[in-house]
Amino acid sequence: MRLAVLSLLCLFVACFQEPPADRVWRCSVDKPQCPEGQSCVNDWCVKDGTAMPDLTLPDASSTDMSVPPCSDGFPIGTKGAWACRGKFSPATTVASALCKNGYKPCSDSSLITDAECSNSSLGGFFFANALGTGATVAAAKCATSTGAGWGGLIFGCGWTIQNFYERSTLGCRGFFPVAACNATNPCNFNDGRLDAQSTTDARNGVLCCPP
Repeated sequence: MRLAVLSLLCLFVACFQEPPADRVWRCSVDKPQCPEGQSCVNDWCVKDGTAMPDLTLPDASSTDMSVPPCSDGFPIGTKGAWACRGKFSPATTVASALCKNGYKPCSDSSLITDAECSNSSLGGFFFANALGTGATVAAAKCATSTGAGWGGLIFGCGWTIQNFYERSTLGCRGFFPVAACNATNPCNFNDGRLDAQSTTDARNGVLCCPP
């Protein structure tokens, strides 16, 4: 009898124990409701400062982002592309260094729709490895050379602010938002590589794609 009572008591205690700290919860980036000390990453609650666990995603066509490419960023769309915030320049941190854990600056928009890329709620401009040229921003298109005279236009995803981040009608590799060189985005006109460029606005960053 005593054993039965103890067993029953343990059952009730177990029912009301706090969930283990390493339990993984579903969440939403728009409405993250994670336990204290966890953040919402790719629709899962993950312990702060740790990598996302290897979870099977319901859509087999989606990329498994088990390790995010940056700590200050967020996914764009559902296919694995991320917007990683941060200033960059050749003298400090080059643009591609913002993409960590095997990710690289996106060179095309195959993982992102135009609607996702052109969303003003992104809150900044995220540069892709897609350099442009053209007489005007509206007429911008892919540059054929990264040498001197490449055009000083860089495609990516983001918002329009003060006419510095605008939209091209021609586009480049599926990207239509384009940033022009200015005081915030000082360009190296002698070297058209993305890692030779700079941005001084911490709201900006790099568009990162998985390997």
